[in-house]
Amino acid sequence: MATYLSPNTCVAEDAAKDKFGYGSRDQRWSMDGLYQEIDEMARIFDVDERGQALIEDLEQREAVLRSETPEDSDPLSFVFWFSSPSPSADAYLGGKNGASGFIADVLGGTNAIDSDAEWPALGWESIIAADPDVIVVARVDRNRWDLDNSDAKIEFLNSDPATREMKAVKNGAIVVMDGHAMDPTVRTIFGAEEVAEQLKALGLR
Repeated sequence: MATYLSPNTCVAEDAAKDKFGYGSRDQRWSMDGLYQEIDEMARIFDVDERGQALIEDLEQREAVLRSETPEDSDPLSFVFWFSSPSPSADAYLGGKNGASGFIADVLGGTNAIDSDAEWPALGWESIIAADPDVIVVARVDRNRWDLDNSDAKIEFLNSDPATREMKAVKNGAIVVMDGHAMDPTVRTIFGAEEVAEQLKALGLR
């Protein structure tokens, strides 16, 4: 059976999943792999022009986001919280080389979580120690865990005696984005735009 393997979602071949989390990447994800996939899929289904139009639109959106970062501003550090089974459990976060790292970079910042894993699971002691400028919480519609809900995440961050002392929480720098956009997909650039708009409203961009 002829099979198409997505160049956009493949991870490092030597990824030690049990040690680092759900897969790892050798370098930060970029839109290049996504553009390659769109181009190849468009040619497979004989819709080349539509594929190129989509690529050009996404390229323009990324360029706009990068151009809107003030040149004299200090880079913001981000933590991207996808979900947790419970408040006492480790949190599943976006790693530095995944789509979350790309979003931080395109917004002129950095991912505060220094892990090559796509989705590292960290305890709150480590997250608090990272002390990011901004916490991005995912809006997850699967309803598997209570903390899939973004409002539940925000409530926890503001009520827990330890997390509420974090810089981002004290400053009200908590923003919400589509959980699917934290994965490397066509939605990622729209997730970056969603975060950017909220940062503007907070006066951080």
